[in-house]
Amino acid sequence: MKKRGSAVLLAAVCLLVGCAASDPALPAETSSPTETSSPAYQGDSLFAYCTERQRELLELPHEELPVELIFHHWTETAADYETRDETVIAGVLQALRDVSVESESPIVSTDTRGLTFVTAQGDTYSFWFDKRRFEGVDGRCYVLSGDEKLWELVWGIRTADPDYQDLMR
Repeated sequence: MKKRGSAVLLAAVCLLVGCAASDPALPAETSSPTETSSPAYQGDSLFAYCTERQRELLELPHEELPVELIFHHWTETAADYETRDETVIAGVLQALRDVSVESESPIVSTDTRGLTFVTAQGDTYSFWFDKRRFEGVDGRCYVLSGDEKLWELVWGIRTADPDYQDLMR
């Protein structure tokens, strides 16, 4: 008797699941990570997903460049790498301007990377990334394209940092 009741219950669940997939009154299934790429995002400038404060920094003229850039690399351990090299700072800012958004990312990781720019007046502007995905103004993560130059410059900050060089010896 228990086997028959279990079989009937299983058949009912299967029937309901089969009907749910085609019932227009029920919410649609969420898309897989490969399905989130949408023409609505493709090619959008990173600027569109920035806070007002971040936009202010991206709009600064070359003469008003920040004087320091701190690269925060927080994984299993936290490390910060700094540079005051004007060429690197200008290059990172330009690379941020050149990056575009491809899609929203349903994937989140525990690896956090941050870029904090510091002006001569002590004002700070920060951009945060979940691995290589940008954490936008709305709290969502976005898959980027054209960010190779950005990360090449950022990893160069780490490589040139004296503390990192001591660690690698």
